[in-house]
Amino acid sequence: MAVLVAFASELGSTREIAQHIASRLAVVLLDVECRSVEEVDSVSGYEAVVVGSAIHNQAWLPSAVLFFRRLAPELAKQAVWAFNVGMADALPKPFRKRGAALQQKRLRGFLPPEVQLQGHRVFSGVYQADQMPAQLRVFFQLVGGRFGDLRNWAAIDAWTDQIAAQLKPGGPPKPMPTTSGENPGLGRSGPRAGQ
Repeated sequence: MAVLVAFASELGSTREIAQHIASRLAVVLLDVECRSVEEVDSVSGYEAVVVGSAIHNQAWLPSAVLFFRRLAPELAKQAVWAFNVGMADALPKPFRKRGAALQQKRLRGFLPPEVQLQGHRVFSGVYQADQMPAQLRVFFQLVGGRFGDLRNWAAIDAWTDQIAAQLKPGGPPKPMPTTSGENPGLGRSGPRAGQ
């Protein structure tokens, strides 16, 4: 089964998550390719597509929106999963769950109606202090906001394994160890992984 993991990444965190998802899917599905959305002209050669985008100003990156609009007729015939990478886990603790739920609902609204998702998740990424103006940075930390690598690799792995289970012919995927704490190895993910 040929699977494409396509990504729109601004600072690299979403690209690394996409590469990790592709690498993990490749253990079970073998024919998995990871590419930037800007490099994809067609998805007709794939049987499933996973699309990821960083979140900026509560929206998909423009290149990801363009990807969906350009390829909507093809994606409408595919099994499609989507993920976004934002900063929900950077928010003060009382707002994290609610913020993530609201963000997920809002992000779904950016997709063409003919593209039906099999699943959609919002993950937190890497959020550095220098990404915020100095005055706001102090206030953000005072109210309980946090900076750093907030990616939850166990949650990413669990979601990826659900996709693999649905796509693998002949039964559930082989058990795979869950990674945690650091950016795991970005093993096999097709000939164009890492771009």
